[in-house]
Amino acid sequence: MTQLVLVRHGEPLAATVEPGGPDEGVGADPGLSARGRRQAERFAAWLAATPERDDVTEIVTSTMRRSRETADPAVRLLGAPEPSAVEDLCEFDRGRPTYRPVHERDPDDEDWKAIRSGVYPSFVDGPAFTSRVVAALDAIAARQDPRASAVVVCHAGVINTYLAVILGLERPLTFPLHHTSVSRVLVSRSGARRVSSVNEIQHVEDLR
Repeated sequence: MTQLVLVRHGEPLAATVEPGGPDEGVGADPGLSARGRRQAERFAAWLAATPERDDVTEIVTSTMRRSRETADPAVRLLGAPEPSAVEDLCEFDRGRPTYRPVHERDPDDEDWKAIRSGVYPSFVDGPAFTSRVVAALDAIAARQDPRASAVVVCHAGVINTYLAVILGLERPLTFPLHHTSVSRVLVSRSGARRVSSVNEIQHVEDLR
């Protein structure tokens, strides 16, 4: 079976797009914080030390900075080719004018309340987001050789959505995924999918 190793990005910085600035209309796209960089290094060291490292045939990221920067240390340690960046793996907050990491979120914000309750915030087209995420991850799995592993560094909403579809869950954002946590999906030659783990954090337990 092919394995998708789904990795949430490391902790990012906060970011705000200035009105009238060059990124207006593009959205906030922060890189990693200092702790996020340490998390990415820990994930890379952990992956390089696992027996399955030799089965990793591809590393894929979203096109967002926090995803690409998280993958960089693993690419270096594994001597892997430059990751392919897939826009359809971007988080549902792509294009928003601000980004706040979890520990800086306003607990009274209505969109954050929705996320914490397991549903998409008001600005998300749930069916469209689900469709693009599932299609992108299924396509990555389909191009792998049997018994190969693809490492996909993306976002909590992306991973949660894919897991919810596979598990038949009503709430699309069920799992509290920590930064650089690992969740695994096994995909058979016929395309049947099975979740084998969710939110593995042994490599960053002390950095949460």
